[in-house]
Parts: sequence; structure tokens; C-alpha cells
Amino acid sequence: MNVRLNPLAGAIALVASGLALPALAAETSSPAASDSAGKLDTVVVVGTRRSDLTALESAAPVDVLSSEQLQTTGANDLQSALTALSPSFSFPQSPQGAFAGSIAQGASLRGLASDQVLVLVNGKRRHASANVTRQGVVNARGAAAVDLSLIPLSAIERVEILRDGAAAQYGSDAIAGVINIVLKERDEGGNIGYRFGGYDKGDGLQRKLSGWKGFALPNDGFLTLSFDAGNQDPASDTRDDNRIFYAGSPNINTAREQNNGYRNWRWGSGAVSDQYNFIANSEINLSDSLTAYGFASYGHKNTDSENFYDPPTTLASNYGSVALARYPDGRIPITRYNLEDYAATGGLRWEDAQLGKFDLALNYGNNTLKSTDRNAINPSYGNASPSKIYTGEREADQTNLTLDWVRDFDTRLLYKPLTVSAGVAWRKENYELSAGQAEGWANGPLFNTLDPVTNRRLAGYYSGITQVDAASLERKVFGGYVDVEGQITEKFQAGVALRSEHYSDFGDTTNGKLSLRYDFTPQLAARATASTGYRAPSLVQSGLSSFSVQAVEQPTGSGNWVEVQQRLLRADSPEARLLGGQALKPEESTSFSLGLVWRPLENASVTVDAYRIEIDNRITLSDQLTAATVAPVFAGTQYSNIQSAAFYTNVADTRTNGIEVTGNYRLNLNEFGKLNLNAGFSQNDTKITGLRDVGGISGSQIVGRNTQGLIEEGTPENKFTLGANWAYGNWGVNVAQRRYGEWKSRNATNPALDQTFSAQWVTDLDVSYTFAKGVKLTVGAINLFDSHPDKLEGSQLYGVPKYSITSPEGAQGAFYYTSVSYDF
Repeated sequence: MNVRLNPLAGAIALVASGLALPALAAETSSPAASDSAGKLDTVVVVGTRRSDLTALESAAPVDVLSSEQLQTTGANDLQSALTALSPSFSFPQSPQGAFAGSIAQGASLRGLASDQVLVLVNGKRRHASANVTRQGVVNARGAAAVDLSLIPLSAIERVEILRDGAAAQYGSDAIAGVINIVLKERDEGGNIGYRFGGYDKGDGLQRKLSGWKGFALPNDGFLTLSFDAGNQDPASDTRDDNRIFYAGSPNINTAREQNNGYRNWRWGSGAVSDQYNFIANSEINLSDSLTAYGFASYGHKNTDSENFYDPPTTLASNYGSVALARYPDGRIPITRYNLEDYAATGGLRWEDAQLGKFDLALNYGNNTLKSTDRNAINPSYGNASPSKIYTGEREADQTNLTLDWVRDFDTRLLYKPLTVSAGVAWRKENYELSAGQAEGWANGPLFNTLDPVTNRRLAGYYSGITQVDAASLERKVFGGYVDVEGQITEKFQAGVALRSEHYSDFGDTTNGKLSLRYDFTPQLAARATASTGYRAPSLVQSGLSSFSVQAVEQPTGSGNWVEVQQRLLRADSPEARLLGGQALKPEESTSFSLGLVWRPLENASVTVDAYRIEIDNRITLSDQLTAATVAPVFAGTQYSNIQSAAFYTNVADTRTNGIEVTGNYRLNLNEFGKLNLNAGFSQNDTKITGLRDVGGISGSQIVGRNTQGLIEEGTPENKFTLGANWAYGNWGVNVAQRRYGEWKSRNATNPALDQTFSAQWVTDLDVSYTFAKGVKLTVGAINLFDSHPDKLEGSQLYGVPKYSITSPEGAQGAFYYTSVSYDF
């Protein structure tokens, strides 16, 4: 007898079974013991401006993850911890190879892009990275995301995840939802800890020192300082390169071929060095009604991204004898990225019994990325070409000035006072591209159009930022909002929000949101929301431009070699406009959600939420259009040497349908300790509902099969999370499982080469023991049973990669760690 369980039924069954065991055990517990297990409700800040709502009482789905929950995942950074805990959160932890993959990897909600979720710190907007991921990475291609790795886990009190559209409440980017990171507020005590771990193959070693310390300030104020510092060795799980490296070798089995140290070159996580992050959070009462607050952060890291191996055979043909003499056994171009990030927020809160609460805040954030190519060569400079070339700087910053007001009005007509809030906001954004040194992109003194080698000026893997690419963009935004929320009756609550903003570069936008909730009983409630939203194109997307070059013999056999360019064009540049490009427009969204909240026991809850998100004018980085497409357009123009081009465009409309299930139970087992159980499920299905032709080029050419596949099938069709945390005396044990459903990868041209990857289970284990005087020792494993995704079919990239760069997890195998910490 074969029994099939559909994903939603399976999710509910798993949640129900997780609740059944503790419910049975609860029958033997006294009421007092059950109470001491703690309540599930936590008052939330995100998604509402009422001060009396908990996560389970809100009209929209909100997850609250405590510092302890984040720490027991064993994760090295925030995005990895969120992936382990939240079924709706995705963060592909796959081998990125090169392409700045480990600088600011995008994380996303509900299967949407990583720049379609808004990130707040203490309720204030966080700035995004200056880096953009151009490669085929799920949910991140063409996006400039917020770098969550710059927020130390040691600084976090809790994370609130609003799984709902919220642009009417918070402004641009909040299409999929909002992540609010709430920092620790401690005036005493502290912690310091050290973590060490690595993969089961012995590589990818991670070392991290972290801690926090609280200080008391006058008038009940506090100052909490937090930090982490560490580094990471590169990790790789690959196969041998199947090419012949040396001219004259009959096959790869000769001694010279096998002794080449690059035969098994790395394709995986790059080295991270000199990584340190600091955060300060402070508050002080200036009077009974006036409070000053501030928080600031600084982050730094160096990341080495290794590109494809260049063997002696191709090195000689592409770069000539100078390159071969410098790198006789070939080379791996390495790009060193130097990241600096800093932010500061200062504000005043004033409260008056009659006038309400006011919050005036100013914040600034800056993300600067500098890059240097190593093992470089520019043939047109000959022996004078440096091997280390500075290739340019990308800088993004943001300034926000906000004034918020909220007041409760007792109308005597409603069950509770009506909460009315309003505010105004001014924001300035800047993005700057600065050119690198000339050897990274310019023609040197040996440049010769008749020579296929010396007319190549590619220094690393991509050329540096040129003087043509250099740019400085600025945008100013001014807006305001009104938000009204109320408990209309004992069982019915409603909220409405309206926000209007003016952008200096594309005009006005107005969005609204309606939220409703009805409590049938204290145990069962229904909730629903409807909203419109938007996401302004980032200045990175509007301003980014880059190129690489190659030599092409034209006509073939003539001996005349010409330089042709592969370009990433600015969307509204003259070249892009010839192809149909234009200034980017905002993405516009319409979102609906409908959910149930069930509390079968005081310390147990189940939530089910279904949603639909429709996005028009979705901003997409086009495929690299080939010469067959662009050459006829550029023929006879000054751009005729461009043989391949890509640009950002509002080419697609999409629709995402999904459902999310969460379950939690906290149980006091009396003499056997306390047990917290959780289960979660998320399934979403994204479809492209429309592709527009651009300048006579079909939408299916602009966004080809592979890119369409990333949008529609690149993330697992569903995700389960199961967890159990047991505290018994000085012992703590945390077990977590994740199941990723099937996902697919589409070949750019041939459907026969598409691959479907099977479902994958990943298990984590974290065991700790607390000794006297606050010393805690922890050992654990992420991916305990060394689970891997399916291997790539066929031979890709010379047969080297084993696993797809879109793998959700497990490509590097099992990771084991130990840590020691001290509370004081």
C-alpha cells in the first residue's frame, strides 16, 4: 500500500505531532509547573505602532526569535541563524566561487529577491551594500542587499520578522516583509566567547571571538557594547579539472599534469580575513519626558574570491609569452575585496500625556567596497604589467531624517483607545563608482590591433572600473504617512495605513494597507491583510556599469584582430537605449494574506497563513545578449565594438502564491527540565505572468530560460523546519532539522540539460554544559550527517564543480564546532 502525503498536509501533521507529545506530558504536570515554562507571547515593535500587541495578537504574521534561539543554532552569522530557524527565510549557502559571492550574499523572504525585504535596526532603516551579485544566484542576481553578517549575534536581543507587505508602513523595499533587529539594552553584566570549527574535510576553518558588556549611565541609562572578530579559511568540495594543462601533453595522466597543484582548484567559499564588527547601543533619560538614544556600528572584512583556473595552454594563447613566463604553471586570478561599513543613529523621544509620543531621529550608513586583482596580467603593458592591480571602489551611503508621532485616543466608542500615528521622513541616497588604476582597464604601450594577444587588456577575470564606468548618483526622497489602528470590539481589530513619497528621480508613489483580525474565541482567531507596495530601483542598479574585452579575428583568417567588448550597460545609457533600455521605474506590488491563529494550550500555538504577492515592473538584470542580437543594432554607431551587452530593465511581472505554517510549544517537565518544540513549513510558487519586449528584442531574450528558471524554480518548492530545545540542569541540547523540497536548474538554451534536484534533509545538533561561575562549553554540528544536494549532471566548468551554486545548503558537507563562553 502506497501512501502519499501532500506538503501542506504533511506540514500540519508534523506540527500536530509535535504538539501531541508535550500535550500528553502536560497532563502529569502541575498547573504551576506549566506556568513556569513561560508564555509564547512577546510584545512586538514591527508591523504595528500599538504598544500592547504580541506576535500572536497581531493582524499580520510576525516571528520573534530570541538571542538564545539564534545562538543555539551554532551559526556563524545572522543570516545562517535565520535560515535555520525560519521556514520562510532562505539564504543559499552554496559554493559561490568568485564574483564577490561572499561579500553580501542576499537573503530573502517568501522566495522573493533579497532587495525586496526591508531591514531595520531598532526600528530604523538599515543601509544596503554597495555590492551587487551579477551571477545566477537564487534571489540575489542583480540585487544589492543588506549585509546581515555585519550585525554580531552577540549584539542582538531578538529579531522580529514581519511576513507581510509593509511599504505603506515603512516605505520602499518592504514587498516581501520586514526584518527588525532589536539590539541588547543592558546596563550591567557581560559575556565573552570563542568559537572554532571546520568542515569534515578539514578545510573552511572558522575562528571567532565575540562578546558584549553593559554599563550603567546616569538617570537609568545604559551603554551596551558588542563585538565579534574572526576569520575563515577557504572551503571547497570539487572534482579534478579535466583539461590538459600543458602543450604537448598526450593526456592528463602524465606526471607533469598530475603534479600541477591546480588540478583540484577550489570552487567554494572564499577566505575571509580581518573580519570584525562592533556595535554600541545607548540610551539616557534627560528628564521625566525626554530620552536621548543612539546606536552605532562598524564592520570590516577582507574576502578573497578565486576565479577560474587559467592553465598554461590558454594562458599562452590568450595572454602571450609574458604571461606564461610569469605564471608557467598557470594562474588563478584572485580578487581581494576590502569592505568597510559604518552607521550611526541618534535621536530624541519626548512623551506628553496630552500630546502623545514623538520620536526624532537622524541616521547615516555607508558601505564601501574596494577591489584588487592578484595574479593579474595586462598583455598590452608587457613585462611592465603589475601582478597586483587596484581595480576600483564602489560606495553606497544613505541618510535618513524622520519624525514619528503616536497617540492613543480614548473615543469611548471602541473597546480600547484608538492608536493614531503619523510621521514625515526625508532620505538621501548616494552611489559612487570610482575608477581603478589604468593597468586594470587601459590599453598599454604595446597595444596592437594586429596582435590577438597584446590587444587584450583583461587584467584579472573582469576588467577594473574604468573612467567611462565611473559615476556619481544621488537621490532624495521625502514622504509622510498616517496609520490608524484600533480594537474595535473585544473580538475585532482593524488597522489602515497610507503612505505617500516623492522621489527626485522618478516622481510620486502612494500606497495603502488594510489589516483585520477577528478572535472567535481566546484560542482561535482569523487575520487578513491587503496592501499595495513598491520598491524603488537601487542606485546600484541604476548606476552600475562594467566591461570586459576580448580579441576577435575579423574577418576570420584575415590576421586582423579587433578588440570587442562585453558590457553591462547603465539602463538609461545611450547604448542601452538603442537596445530599448530606459530609466528604471519602481516595482509595484499588490499583496493579500489570510491566516488563522490557534492556541490549543496556554503555551502552545499554531499559525497558518496563505498569501499572494503580485509584482509589476519587476527589475531584472537581463541575460548577456549575444552579438547576433546587439551587432545589428550597434552597426554603424560608435558602439559597434560592443558584441555582448546586458542591462537592468523592468521587463517582468510575477505572481507568488504561498502558505506558511508555524507551531510552537513550551513545556515544563518538572524534574526533567524544560522542553521547547517548534515546527514550521513554507511553500511558495512564483510564476512570471508577463514579459515585455524591449526595443524590438523579445522579453524571452532579455530574460532567458536560465534567469526565468531562477525566478520560478530556483528555490526549493517547500521547506520544513523542526526543532527541539531541552534544558536540564546545567545541560542544554538543541536539535534542529530542515527539509528542502525539490528545486530545478534550467539550461540557458537546451531543455534536455535541465536538472531537477531532489529533496534534502539537514540535521543540526548543539550540546552545551554550564560549569560553575558562568563558564559554558558547547560542541555541535551543522549538517551533522553530512547531507549533500544532488551532484551536477554532465561536465560543467571543466568538470570541477560537484554542486550547483543555487544549492540551498550542504554543498560543503558537515561542519563541526566547539565554543567556550563566560558570563560575568
